[in-house]
Amino acid sequence: MESLGTENFNILDTPLWMQVWQQKMVHIIAFSAFLLVILLVMIFTDWFAKRRRLLNTVKYVILTVSFVYVGLFLKAQPTTTNIIIIINSLKELRFPLGLYLLEPYIFLTFAFIFLTLVLWGRSVFCGWLCPYGAMVELLNKVYQRITRFRIVLPERVHWKLVYLKYVVFFIILGVSFFSFMLSEYLTEVEPFRTFVLKLKREWYFVAYFLLLTLGSVVIYRAFCRYLCPLGAALALPSLLRRMHLLKLKRYEFCGTCRICSRTCSYQSIMTNGFIDSRECFYCMDCQLNFWDEDICPVLIKRRKEMQRA
Repeated sequence: MESLGTENFNILDTPLWMQVWQQKMVHIIAFSAFLLVILLVMIFTDWFAKRRRLLNTVKYVILTVSFVYVGLFLKAQPTTTNIIIIINSLKELRFPLGLYLLEPYIFLTFAFIFLTLVLWGRSVFCGWLCPYGAMVELLNKVYQRITRFRIVLPERVHWKLVYLKYVVFFIILGVSFFSFMLSEYLTEVEPFRTFVLKLKREWYFVAYFLLLTLGSVVIYRAFCRYLCPLGAALALPSLLRRMHLLKLKRYEFCGTCRICSRTCSYQSIMTNGFIDSRECFYCMDCQLNFWDEDICPVLIKRRKEMQRA
């Protein structure tokens, strides 16, 4: 009886968030290992980019895990609400750490986001880890195998629409200062809640989810590129400071070559060859071209010069 009483006392004395972490420790370790794998792929980009088939295999395995395991099973889908809570807490000069610790997968996701934001910008999360984004990317891959029909917006339209997501984010943020509950309703512009609940919601949420997802297949990842307020919030640091510690490899000739810009599905490479880090999803297609001696004009020229020599 005494040992039982001591055990109960220890449980009551343990913070709630620690109890949650102890209960979910197996999946926390698995999820942390998965995040580490993504980081390793990013760090060794050059090594992977020289091996096109291997990189594509690794990429789609990671996307599948993000979609099925992280999104549908762990429900580790961040939303704009998570950002709004942080910003609103700054008014009282306190960070709701305890609240985030109660959701270990979301906590680890944001730790990953903040680390990769410094190194690469929004691209790593949006392009590799976001569960909804991973699902849409996989759907696009299937769709591409079925048909070549796709709507590609003109450059001038694209570069205007990319700012729409910032407008949506600042509307939600502004409303949150007056009514947090109303801002919660506005975040339904994101299909994330319907996604993690596996469409078990009212018909209009399901209809919106299906319409948005279908639109993001016909117009390549349209929601992610033009409407997602979470993506806008994560892109803001890049908007304010166009510098990252780790940049994509480039040649001087990249400023005039159009090969990568024409094949960039995200349209993040401008006509002058500049890669807009706010719109880049780190798909690595341009890096594959960078190392491909049959595609990159610089490498083709270099190879011909060596052959003549």
